[in-house]
Amino acid sequence: MNPSNDRNNWTTVGEVINLIRKPIALYTGQIVKKWHAKLCCRLQGECANPVVCKKETDYEKLCHTCNQWYKELAKLHRNRNKQQIKWHENCDTSKWPVDPWEVAKFFIPILGHNKGTVKDAESTDLASLLNVLEWMDDVIFSPDKRVDLDLVRKLRSGVRNPWAHSPNQELTNVDLNNAFDTANKILADLDIIFRCNEVKKCIKKIEFVQANGITNVVKAELDAVNLLRGELVAYVSQLKENQISDRQIIKENEKRLENLEKLISQLQISNVQETGRRAQIKNCIPDKPCIFIGRDNEVNEIISSLTEKNGCGIVSIVGGPGFGKSTVAIEVSHRLSDNRDIAVIFSYLSNVSTVSDVFQRLCQDVGVNSGEDSKSSFTLWLRNNKERVILVMDNIEQLLEEVRSEFTELVLTLRKNSQQQLQILATTRTAFSIPNQRIKSIQIREFDEKSSVELLRKCCPNTDVKDIYLRDLANLCGFIPLALCITGSRIPRLDDPAELIQWLKDKPMKALQSTDKTQCVRKAIEFSFQMLNSKDKKAFARLSVFNGNFQKMSAQELIEREASKTQKFLEQLVDRSLIQSSSGKRFVIHSLIRRFLTDHDQLQDEKAIGEALMVRHFLKLCHSWTMKSYRKDGFTDAQKLLKEDVHNVEETLRICCQNEATNLNTEVIESLASSDIYNSSSRFFSNFVRDLLPQTVLKNFHEFCINLARIRKRLAIEITFQCLVADQEGHTIGWKSDEYIRRMELIKELFDRNETVLKEVRSLHQFCYYFYARYYSRIATNTPCPDLPEYDHESLSDDKDRSSIDNVDETLILIERGHLNKIRGTKVFHSDKIKYQEYLGRAKSFYNRALSSAKELLGDHKLTSACHKYLGDLYFTMRKYKEALPHYSAAIQLRRKLQLDSNEPFVYLLKNYGLCLSYLLRFNESVDVLNEARDIADKLAEPGTLCRASVYLALARMCRRWKPDCQEAAKYAYAAMEMKGSLHPNSVKTLEEIIKTAEGNMA
Repeated sequence: MNPSNDRNNWTTVGEVINLIRKPIALYTGQIVKKWHAKLCCRLQGECANPVVCKKETDYEKLCHTCNQWYKELAKLHRNRNKQQIKWHENCDTSKWPVDPWEVAKFFIPILGHNKGTVKDAESTDLASLLNVLEWMDDVIFSPDKRVDLDLVRKLRSGVRNPWAHSPNQELTNVDLNNAFDTANKILADLDIIFRCNEVKKCIKKIEFVQANGITNVVKAELDAVNLLRGELVAYVSQLKENQISDRQIIKENEKRLENLEKLISQLQISNVQETGRRAQIKNCIPDKPCIFIGRDNEVNEIISSLTEKNGCGIVSIVGGPGFGKSTVAIEVSHRLSDNRDIAVIFSYLSNVSTVSDVFQRLCQDVGVNSGEDSKSSFTLWLRNNKERVILVMDNIEQLLEEVRSEFTELVLTLRKNSQQQLQILATTRTAFSIPNQRIKSIQIREFDEKSSVELLRKCCPNTDVKDIYLRDLANLCGFIPLALCITGSRIPRLDDPAELIQWLKDKPMKALQSTDKTQCVRKAIEFSFQMLNSKDKKAFARLSVFNGNFQKMSAQELIEREASKTQKFLEQLVDRSLIQSSSGKRFVIHSLIRRFLTDHDQLQDEKAIGEALMVRHFLKLCHSWTMKSYRKDGFTDAQKLLKEDVHNVEETLRICCQNEATNLNTEVIESLASSDIYNSSSRFFSNFVRDLLPQTVLKNFHEFCINLARIRKRLAIEITFQCLVADQEGHTIGWKSDEYIRRMELIKELFDRNETVLKEVRSLHQFCYYFYARYYSRIATNTPCPDLPEYDHESLSDDKDRSSIDNVDETLILIERGHLNKIRGTKVFHSDKIKYQEYLGRAKSFYNRALSSAKELLGDHKLTSACHKYLGDLYFTMRKYKEALPHYSAAIQLRRKLQLDSNEPFVYLLKNYGLCLSYLLRFNESVDVLNEARDIADKLAEPGTLCRASVYLALARMCRRWKPDCQEAAKYAYAAMEMKGSLHPNSVKTLEEIIKTAEGNMA
């Protein structure tokens, strides 16, 4: 069984059912109207007592007119057991003389709650329409021919029923073919006896779907699930109306209906950034190779393996270093992306050694913020993306060697979360297998002589160079494509091409004494490298510190040359196939060549210089981007710049931390110690990059800076980074954890011991104070932390020459003071109402001033959104829900605009907004908002987390407030109780009360 294929089959059959229902409804409606007109001529008169007849269950007690209608309808009902006819459950008998579809309901199984919504053929589902056609007597169709009765039964029992009752929404290929066959036959029959354009249109549409499949998978799946939900609602209603129904069956179908509702919510999540992200995905594919020879058979086999009807879930391109695995993968990616409706994600993984880093890289490739949990962020994107996806994982050797079991689990997770819609194309030196997954390995071997000579001839079109020379050269290169490309690029530049052959023979690398053919690649690299002059060799060695693509400006800083000379040097390297150009005018060093440079004994000093220059350059860029993000409306542009080089920023921070143990590269330490990121902008930088960099990398960098500051006795810097690590610990492992408390107590000790020194830097002094004061004031046994003296936190006088970052600092201080006063007010709520009002009034004033400042200084920024949220929360605490509402709304809109709408902070924002709406009795809006919060929380958070539990708690409270006797409240309460370990005891008590009330109502 192929779950992905079977799910697609189920969606396709749902599309067929949706398409065929309309012509069948038109046909059935016309038959019923014609027959009803005939009946009206014979059964004249209206119902004498509509009130009584509408409720009557015994046909003999109906008024004379209704009784006559009943007898006529019963006579023409093909079911001879008249007790099985659900006429009084379905029909308003008083309307028989005036409403044709009330007559049709006589032939439909029990409608239950759908009785009022089924008003005509158009509002009737396919199963009921087919029942009408099946149970009406031939006389009704006379003098016309009726649609083939066997086909009607096949469409219901052989197509609609298997589709509706499939427990996992999966159907086999046999079921799919049967659906098309039956649909085509009944439409052909309809086209003969009921000629209309709608039938002809439906025939063409189904033929298109059968030939080409579904073009809009998301819409088709949503339509199919909505259709199934309607059918299931009707079925549950029928079961409840039937008093002999098994309650267990009802319960199982209600659970199935609940799962469908969740699925529909997931499908409905809109992704306003999808167009931009598709462009991001397209751009992550490297440029198409200019020369592509000798691999068409392999490319066609790979494409066929991925795209055929029962295609492989995983295809691996296997071959030795330099055999051209990546080149083949790039060619396949372009052909799939250009010629088929497939999203192709190309991800370089040569420098990735952990699964968490893989998810981080994937988030970068598809253009989503990874946040603190890159796995959850990419999983959310994958679940919301209903297009067919092929993930190209280039160079996975390191993952297979170091974390094979974790990599296997990663692949299974990706396939599972995509409903098996995601396929993987991997390049690797060795074949691999994954349990219960069909993998096809495409072996990439060395070129044959003919292809090798053809490739070399492309590099050297000079006819003076004879084929015999090219054959000798190809043999020395081991017929390996990378060696051929690098070596071939040198031929036109040599006065005597024979020199190249002699050099390869006479000067092999010492490390390449084995007979392994990969040594030929290394010879070619060595030769091309030796053709560089001494200065260029050193410059190229410095570039090896880039662990991914880089821009010209960064290369210029590392090789310390002018822009024009840097461009010329990079073009020279590209021409020699020593580096590759990628989209966006960026460059990348082939992993094999980078490894050659890294291991070269004579280049270690240059590599160390390159690392120091890289640290200096990217820390400078980080500071610049950070400052840009805190300028008016600069956040979006700054975030875009960071995303382009986030892998280089990550490598820069790692280089800094590596030197903690070895302390060999003092230049790296000095570059860090002299940077603005270390000395002044660390708080702003940390907040800016938090959603894009792995938290472990950021934490290690902060820890290193703490130690460096301690060694160099830089107290202000040490305590700043201590606060950053503590804040990260609180967000990651909890605000009551031992590690967080230990950090906070250390900060308090440093602050108390050095307060006089810290006061010299006003913003830092207040940052540290309020950071600790919030922690201290939350402790139940403590009295609130005393406020700073008025002269300490008095606002700075207006100064036009003051930097924008100083102004932002003032805004942050206002926010911290607002937080602290809100905490103080909450603590005295029960004991001192006057102080409570004073504290909250101060908090409101601070938040309002912070919001005004953020709008003026930053414009569209996540700090502006945060200020709106803080004000909303404050008004919510004060039970001023009307005042809270516009602030929550503004915060939500801004976070969506900034693409910060797929993380836990956004979930909490939606939750508070939804509760606020419920207190204003706007329950329908509240349900929509809280369901959106639930959908995101279910995908982002692991079971049992506070985030998920709080959303389900909010839904339970809202439903109880809306409809006190509604079982929906109990449903959400039960779900929240499964996560009660993360909730406050008072919240657990509330949930227990909701459940108890619901159980009492049921009794």
